[in-house]
Amino acid sequence: MLVSIDILLGLSEVMLLTSMAVTVLAQFVTGVLNSRGRHLLYGLARLLQQIDPEVEEKAARRIAGTILMHPMIRDGMGRYGSTIHREEFTKLLMDLASGNVPWEIAERLGDETRAILMALLEKNGVTDPKAVLENARLLALELEIDKPELASNIRQSMALLEAAKGQFVAKINTWFDQSIDRIGERFTLSTRIITVACSLVVACAIQLDTIQLINRLSIDTELRNSLVQKAVEMGEKVETTPETLYQLSGQNKEDIKQLLQLGIVNVPKSFEDWRSNWVSVSPLGIAFTVMLLSLGAPFWYNALKNLLELRSSLASQDDAQRKERQTTQSTDKSPAEQAMFGRKPGAESEDS
Repeated sequence: MLVSIDILLGLSEVMLLTSMAVTVLAQFVTGVLNSRGRHLLYGLARLLQQIDPEVEEKAARRIAGTILMHPMIRDGMGRYGSTIHREEFTKLLMDLASGNVPWEIAERLGDETRAILMALLEKNGVTDPKAVLENARLLALELEIDKPELASNIRQSMALLEAAKGQFVAKINTWFDQSIDRIGERFTLSTRIITVACSLVVACAIQLDTIQLINRLSIDTELRNSLVQKAVEMGEKVETTPETLYQLSGQNKEDIKQLLQLGIVNVPKSFEDWRSNWVSVSPLGIAFTVMLLSLGAPFWYNALKNLLELRSSLASQDDAQRKERQTTQSTDKSPAEQAMFGRKPGAESEDS
């Protein structure tokens, strides 16, 4: 039983270290593509169309994109922002309609799209967005004076509800949170797809065959024990939450080097070497590796911790059973046998 646990521990250790590389690669691709910002753009555009179904998708995307490129919202690299609050979205829509924005933002929006936004606001009860915003700011200031214990976002929300009471704010407050939830779901799905793609790239690049690895762990005691020892060290290294594994992703170079030395991870020196190595690699084993790596580093960390606890429990039970068998065997012997086994070597010859 312990051998099977050790095989699973060795497999979990290899998958944990490799999945860290997959995680780093997936985060890099997600960041380069600005996936979160683009999904937010799509979701906000759909929200605008929900407020006014007559707004065309192109115009809705332009309005949403202009908001996400606002200096207060965009990210540090000047791309679409990935986070926006409901009150920010509401106020920026009215700012864009009133023209109270930096010139580059106004130029990005365009006069035609601004006219569409003005029509959307008028249709939903906001005829003078500039005046509404001024009233909202004054109300927020009064709330800060009268009720300083309230959080800033609560004061802003109460001020907007009072100053812009009508269909416009009502529709945004009704659908904004649900829209953000759907955006989060789509982003999670896209991230899973990117993770699977990165897992495929890593598995094929290092030619990690899970079936071959399991077979090797089952017959190579030295390799198995080495990986179990590394698993114990890894379990002691990360004592808090699986998310801290991301902080260790840049510190596991020595662990990767050990995998290279053990021949578990193969980094070919040339394309010809990489192509020739496919002779000994099973496509089914690579597919199995991709499936396991796509589970993510937190999954393998939890699996590692659970297997270590199970192994410790089984080892304690084996020790207890061994002592019990030894005690039972000792009590089952007759006094003559105990006396015979209790004699020192050479005692019989001395008696003779």
